[in-house]
Amino acid sequence: MKGLFKLSTLAVSVLAASQVSAIELYNAEGTTANMYGAIAAHVSKYDYDKSSIIGNDYGLAYNSDKTLIEDPGSWFGFDLKHQFGSVYGIAKIEWDVDFSTATDLDNRRALTARQTYAGFGHDDFGSVTIGRQESPYMKTDKGYYAYWVGGLNMMQSDELGSRRAPNTVVWQNDFDNLYVGLQYQAARNVDDYIFFGGNGLNFGGLLFVDPANPVSIDDGFGGSLAYTIESTGTYLAAAYNQANNINGSFLDLLGDLIENTATDAEIKQYAIAVEQHLLEGGLSLSARFEQFFAKDGANAFDTETTTFGMGANFYVSETVRIYGGYEMAEEKNNVSGATKSEVSQFNLGAAWAPVPWGEVYLEGYNDDVKLNESYTFDNEGNVTDFGGNSKGTHVFLGAAVFF
Repeated sequence: MKGLFKLSTLAVSVLAASQVSAIELYNAEGTTANMYGAIAAHVSKYDYDKSSIIGNDYGLAYNSDKTLIEDPGSWFGFDLKHQFGSVYGIAKIEWDVDFSTATDLDNRRALTARQTYAGFGHDDFGSVTIGRQESPYMKTDKGYYAYWVGGLNMMQSDELGSRRAPNTVVWQNDFDNLYVGLQYQAARNVDDYIFFGGNGLNFGGLLFVDPANPVSIDDGFGGSLAYTIESTGTYLAAAYNQANNINGSFLDLLGDLIENTATDAEIKQYAIAVEQHLLEGGLSLSARFEQFFAKDGANAFDTETTTFGMGANFYVSETVRIYGGYEMAEEKNNVSGATKSEVSQFNLGAAWAPVPWGEVYLEGYNDDVKLNESYTFDNEGNVTDFGGNSKGTHVFLGAAVFF
């Protein structure tokens, strides 16, 4: 699923980052070069209802008949920095690694651009960077500690500027414990999957764009604040993002399968997050709330999505941790007042780190997905009813290496 949904996965690498460092390739005369990343793979077993488009063999085919080998979000990259007094130049080149789908018939690429930017900074006034880069909005990426399960309800999108957007300018600085980040998004075209309604399959946010007729986005902006209270081990973050004048046609694969056209559409979204560390870091608790608004200039759609997620991570020993969480999302039509789609999900996992730079993990989740504007299908892929709902328990066994 990783290649299809572009999830913000492997977020748990933050936990491993405290144990390992990037590989230093060069360090001399004020210039440093580092290599870093996370490579992971797991065996997946899904159990979505075969009557829904998620589980049907003529749809996404995530059903109990097959076992998959998947990549939950691997990446690697290089950081470059040259310091001259209090001024420095920086550059980053980073790729998503999709080795599990590199030989698929749909010609997905093994390496795709994740971040590529350059810029300058000052020790006191922060940095300004230009290119494809992580949005300050990602400071609210909290609420889960799993490799694959968590984050399905987060409305974060490369295309809309709230995750890792191309053609962006970012200023950011750390004022002691206070982080401030601002982002401007220049004009861009989208010729891939985009997510006006979300970042995953849970509430009907999977949209397909014809590469021959890309969707255009004129501009946008965003920003975030994050504050760390060291005395209590508390992290607080708030963020806002907006994309303007969105034009083009798309097909909602988890909706009614009817092509929609956006005309000067606009999206607005905000999120707040909190993370609390206890027992000298042995226990972490976090939660995240988000509101997402999508409104078309010609009244083709007007929706509002509410999401919430919370999670816990506990180190039983120095090498073993257990984690779990809860997530929900609900999308409403603001014109009719009807609920378009909704989901609730519980997840649980355990991981063992035989070395400081890697983990073996077992995790799963149970979800209840209601795609109220989708369909049900028979074994031949024919539509049989309206309302493509599904419940299931899905399990993953894998390993991850950090560097």
